[in-house]
Amino acid sequence: MNSSIILAVFCLIAATAVAKKIPIKDCGSKKATIDSIDISPCTSIPCPFKKGTSVNVTIDFMSKTTFDSAKSSVHGIIAGIPVPFPMKDSNACHFMECPVKKGEKRSYTNSVEVLKVYPEITVLVKWEIVSDGDVICFTVPVKIVS
Repeated sequence: MNSSIILAVFCLIAATAVAKKIPIKDCGSKKATIDSIDISPCTSIPCPFKKGTSVNVTIDFMSKTTFDSAKSSVHGIIAGIPVPFPMKDSNACHFMECPVKKGEKRSYTNSVEVLKVYPEITVLVKWEIVSDGDVICFTVPVKIVS
C-alpha cells in the first residue's frame, strides 16, 4: 500500500471521528422536519457548556408550513421547571431567512451565552423556534462546567 492511500484512509477515519453526531431528542417539532443539528462545541453527551463562553447551534430543517415570523426560546429544565437561558435577540428571523414557505429548507444559526454565575450542574436544555406553536423543538443533555 503506498503512502498516498494510507494518508487518504487516515484522513477518512479522522473526518468520521470529528463528524460524530450528537444525539438530540425532538420534543414536538410540529411545523418542520429537522435534517441536522450542530452544537458547537459539543463532542459528547452531556454536552459540556463552559461558563463564560457562547454555545453555537445550527439547525437545518424543512418547513411543513408557511410562516412570516418566529421566536427563539432556550431553557434549562431543572427539576421539571424550565429556567430561561438569556438570549440577546429572540427574533429567530434575525438568524435565518424569513418568510419561510412550506417545503423550503432553511438553516438557523444562533448562540446562547453560558453565564459565569450558572451552577455546575447537568441539565436538559430545550431549544425551540416558535411561530404560532412549535416549529422546531429539541432537547439535549448538557453539563455546565468551569
